[in-house]
This record gives sequence, structure tokens and C-alpha cells, in this order.
Amino acid sequence: MKLTGKVAVVTGAASGMGKAIAELFAAEGAKVVVSDLRLESANEVARAIEEKGGSAIGISANVAIEDDVQRLFATTVDTYGSVDILINRHYDECA
Repeated sequence: MKLTGKVAVVTGAASGMGKAIAELFAAEGAKVVVSDLRLESANEVARAIEEKGGSAIGISANVAIEDDVQRLFATTVDTYGSVDILINRHYDECA
């Protein structure tokens, strides 16, 4: 497992490429913070990761809002102690 002991924050991780990245990092041993605008969907991805033996939490955050970003990282550090990897997936509602 290449990422054992690492903590990864993945935004836009409730679906699509962000979800795939979160699942891959978890499979490689990282603790994953699944962040998305949709908390229920983020929690579903986190639960699926945990059901496969990984460690994950879901957090709702809008990366365009500074307070959300600060809360995202504060919660990550409170839960896992650090942030080693950040994948900031852009979500375009118009696409």
C-alpha cells in the first residue's frame, strides 16, 4: 500500500473522477476526507470506503467559501492529525 499513513483531502469526491480518486487513495492505504457540496453523497462514498476496510469521513464544503475551507481543514486535522495530499476537483454545475 503506497499511501499508508497519509491523509488525503479530495473535494468534489461524491461522484465521478473525485469519487474514483478517493476510492483509489483509500485502496492504497490513505485516510480519505471525502468532501463535496452534497453531504449525504459524501457520506455514502466514505461509508463505502470503510466497508472495504479503509478509513474515511464525509464533509460538506464549498471550496469557494473561505469559512467552509477552513472548517474542512480544521475537521481533517482534528480527525486525522494532518493533511498530506490535496486533490481539489472543480465542480461546474453548468457542465
